[in-house]
Amino acid sequence: MRFFAYVISLAVLLIGCGEPCHRCKSDNTARINLGAEPQSLDPRKAKDLGSHTIMRMVFEGLARINLEEKTELALAKSVEVSEDLKTYTFHLRHTQWSNGDPVTASDFEYAWKKALSPSFPTDTAFQLYVIKNGQAAKQGLCALDEVGVRALDPLTLQVELVNPTPYFLDLLAFPIFFPVNKRVDIETPTWATKSETFLSNGPFCLKKWEHQDFIEVKKNQKYWDAEHVKLSHIQLMMVKGETEFMMFEKNELDWAGSPLTILPLDALPRLRELNQLKVKPALATYFLRVNTEKFPLNSTNLRKALALAIDRESLLGNITYGSQIPATSLVPPGISLQQEPYFNDGDLVQAQELFETALQELQITKENFPKITLFYKNTERNHLLAQAVVDQWHKVFGVRIHLEANEGKVYFSRVSKQDYDLASCDWYADFSDPINFLEIFKTKKTGSNNTGWESQEFSNLINESYSVVGEARRELLQESEKYLLDAMPIIPLFYYSMLYTQNERIQDVAVSSMGTIDFRWASFKDKK
Repeated sequence: MRFFAYVISLAVLLIGCGEPCHRCKSDNTARINLGAEPQSLDPRKAKDLGSHTIMRMVFEGLARINLEEKTELALAKSVEVSEDLKTYTFHLRHTQWSNGDPVTASDFEYAWKKALSPSFPTDTAFQLYVIKNGQAAKQGLCALDEVGVRALDPLTLQVELVNPTPYFLDLLAFPIFFPVNKRVDIETPTWATKSETFLSNGPFCLKKWEHQDFIEVKKNQKYWDAEHVKLSHIQLMMVKGETEFMMFEKNELDWAGSPLTILPLDALPRLRELNQLKVKPALATYFLRVNTEKFPLNSTNLRKALALAIDRESLLGNITYGSQIPATSLVPPGISLQQEPYFNDGDLVQAQELFETALQELQITKENFPKITLFYKNTERNHLLAQAVVDQWHKVFGVRIHLEANEGKVYFSRVSKQDYDLASCDWYADFSDPINFLEIFKTKKTGSNNTGWESQEFSNLINESYSVVGEARRELLQESEKYLLDAMPIIPLFYYSMLYTQNERIQDVAVSSMGTIDFRWASFKDKK
């Protein structure tokens, strides 16, 4: 009987530390929640914050953002810049892919040009348009050989820009600028879809990927800066916000909330009281996209009426407990162009006047007002915000806007296809410059526009800003933002503050105001 009891105890112990592995962890393993399956683990296709977070774990580019939120060289050990500030020559470190292949300048050239191929599916190729002929190549107007990036030798990469670009080094920390192993991408085009074929060059490499459930990465011993990577593993769950917070309270997660997920709203007061709520302003804006090609939203007056009718102060006070800031522009504080509000928050008189004008232009009445649906990703906060907004519209205009929620992948797919009327969205800065928000709407074909709106005058202002610096550039960007808000293809709601709580033992997690989180320097303090 004693032997039988021992066998049972041993079996329970083995089951507890077997699959699924995310129930067990060493003291050197961080556990976080992605919230949902990442859209892609190919850096050229990564778009959502979850994908970007994993990209920064398993890949590294020429530059990176450090703990102090400053851009520093990474795989590039040095860079030379021409006098006209348009040609960058990067000298690479001797580094390896996780399979032992050398990382070469050709891997960068290949990855960037492949992303600029007209047939390659990516929503972030526009970030590469700062490169000479980048946009023309994506539009099929010139050959990829004419794009201004070339490997001069295995460890030297030269990049020629269209114009001097003061934020170019910041851009290089963005996943679309990461390298891809040329040989593997050609031989195995699906390499990024499963852990068995996945290849990377960052501080961690992919160990396990249970789709829709769990990802685990482990320290990459071939990483050039491996001595400064302290975590042995990172486990990434895919659970909803309510489950995440319960897991955090049970010590099954080391992080909960921003930038990857949203803390339950009813948990905020208690976390504040316990001094466990972390708040960090973000370079991010939450807004409604408007499908300007759908009737009746093709009316500028109707779009402006909807924007002015929203009382953001009461909306945010009741739903986010005042933790977010009402937005009357697209570009957030910190890099703001705004001196005065572009429109008045909750201006009901002006909203009603614009609404009546729109009805006359469209030749419709309140009684036969077409069905409009506000589409959003299915989270608690999104639902409460959407419900509150449509209630305000109903009170002001007497028309009912419908609601529709869906899970992340369906939501992103429909927005990218412009299959919606109104859609709640957000945008985190990829780099600290207003142009990153404004150039999204440069043309209707820009990968992340998805509103159907474009204006030659707006596009001209953006193009002109590329060739000037200083106050002249700022004035052009300010004028372009005013033009955008006059047309209202988007309706700003609030500027983000990131709210999160963490295991107090974890330290040196790089949380950026641009909504990224990086664990390459993270470690756990010794237990007291």
